[in-house]
Amino acid sequence: MCYERALAALNLEESDKVAQVEFLQHTDFITKVSGLDPFKYPEAALSGTYEKLDLDMIWFTYDPLNPWDFVKLMGERFVARKGSWSKAFPSTWRETFSVRSVDDILNFDPFEAWSIPSLDELTERFQEAHSRAQRIYKSQLVPGGTYLTCFMWLVMAFGLKWAVRAAYQDPKRFKRLLDKFGELSLLQARAWAQTDIKAFISHDDICSTQGPFFPPEWMHKHLFPWYRRLWSELKSKGIIVLFCTDGNMTPIVDDVVEAGAEGFIIEECCNLEHIAEKYGNSHAIIGGVDIGVLTYGNISSVVKEVERCLRAAGSYPGYFLNVSGSIPDNVPMINLETYFEAANKYRRRPLRI
Repeated sequence: MCYERALAALNLEESDKVAQVEFLQHTDFITKVSGLDPFKYPEAALSGTYEKLDLDMIWFTYDPLNPWDFVKLMGERFVARKGSWSKAFPSTWRETFSVRSVDDILNFDPFEAWSIPSLDELTERFQEAHSRAQRIYKSQLVPGGTYLTCFMWLVMAFGLKWAVRAAYQDPKRFKRLLDKFGELSLLQARAWAQTDIKAFISHDDICSTQGPFFPPEWMHKHLFPWYRRLWSELKSKGIIVLFCTDGNMTPIVDDVVEAGAEGFIIEECCNLEHIAEKYGNSHAIIGGVDIGVLTYGNISSVVKEVERCLRAAGSYPGYFLNVSGSIPDNVPMINLETYFEAANKYRRRPLRI
């Protein structure tokens, strides 16, 4: 039922519950819910947890061409971020950047520096990775996805500060560089379009909590045309495109819609009520639950946060309840249990909040 519920929500069809997707990394919670040791059986523990929580879709991106793989060869240092993040599912933190000047960035050519697979090779890799994930999470819908839609290539390769600095210091040369990465993303979009995925997460960090990194006119000239080209490849095969960025995308949500996105994955700093009111009947909307409330609030505030999001967007068929970002180890267990209890109680239709 979870897979069907997710697919219904993506197609703006109402089902028995408001759909829900979470990116769970909380070691103790996963252990408790699944009854498995996530250190020994990470995939089985996660899939068992998602199934018991009645979650409908998982977060999934796959990028065989990862800039970090290449900069590691240059001697840059990476460490596993553990501690309060996740003991069983630590993320990677980059400690160094080899960039010394803007010219280091603007002279770069990914097609010369990297070994780029062919379209057929990428298609085979994407299909294999997705099919494997769908077998593991058989109860949930597994989308396709990329973490590197366009601008994110430069963020991963050179760091956010250097990428933004290069964009402002030499716009013409930066456009040529961005276009090269756009061509690389276009190759990947064409490969994904030949797989059997139903939806696609297109991630590109272009906002902070204060809004977009660049003026609207710059984005209309340099970035959104690439989004339109990339997403049209997927949409031509009936694949639903979901756009995701960190930060507050409220000021550019109209532009993202114009570029062709059929849904958004948003953070708590976005105006959920405004986005839902404007696009709830025409687009899928995922997110809005404040991870800060789960981490630092009490039981009452956690319940109120669930109610707030469902009151703002739960009546729309394409809404997915979702905690912004991921759920790491530092979220108190009682708050996390309260969150899923409240979600299970209140996301049943008809809504009773």
